[in-house]
Amino acid sequence: MRMTWFVHDPVDSETAAELLSRYASRNIKTQKTLSADPRLWLVSALLPEFREEPKQSRQYKNPMWS
Repeated sequence: MRMTWFVHDPVDSETAAELLSRYASRNIKTQKTLSADPRLWLVSALLPEFREEPKQSRQYKNPMWS
């Protein structure tokens, strides 16, 4: 399985800390870097990349809408 870096949009310090703690609880490698705007941070996470998108659940799909 290939791993690639996912970069979040620039976020403030509080949101960056929350993202880092959520990723840390799932043992995902992360890094926090300063954005071009010194008030904001870029949070990057090393996530697995799959060949195909996950299949959606058909439980809530109405057959009339197809």
